[in-house]
Amino acid sequence: MADTDDTPVQTENQTRDLGFNVIVGFIVLIAGWLLLMPWMPNLAKHSLERFHLRTPSFAIWAGQFPIPAMYNFANQYKIDEFPPGFVMMVLDENWRYANHFPARVITFFAGRHDFLASKNDRWFTLRSSYRGQMLESKFHLEARAEGGYDLIRIDGDGESL
Repeated sequence: MADTDDTPVQTENQTRDLGFNVIVGFIVLIAGWLLLMPWMPNLAKHSLERFHLRTPSFAIWAGQFPIPAMYNFANQYKIDEFPPGFVMMVLDENWRYANHFPARVITFFAGRHDFLASKNDRWFTLRSSYRGQMLESKFHLEARAEGGYDLIRIDGDGESL
């Protein structure tokens, strides 16, 4: 039988653990983000930008890291051997779907070796949509002579990543 004198007694004056409060706070913030996203277009816009590596800063991108990458975005990508608008194909419907983080196709995708091994330039178009909002990003992967590639965004300010 257990000795009742060894059992700690919790008093009303005891405060909760700070770490516990922080964890619960993060859970509430993430749940709030996810629940409000269908009704707040700005939250959806920030999530779309996150998937396309288009957030204004790394800190904003990293701050969204705990938010789950959900399957409710329609993420597509297309790989071309020619620059956009250079060759108009009759059937230009070689879009593929990516569950989440469509930019991983050009960063960490397992099949990336196939197009890098050829040492030819490639053009990627990434498209995500959510409740009427759509974001499209275009990238040029410029092959380097020594191997690898330079990733250049060609749909806006032309910044190199």
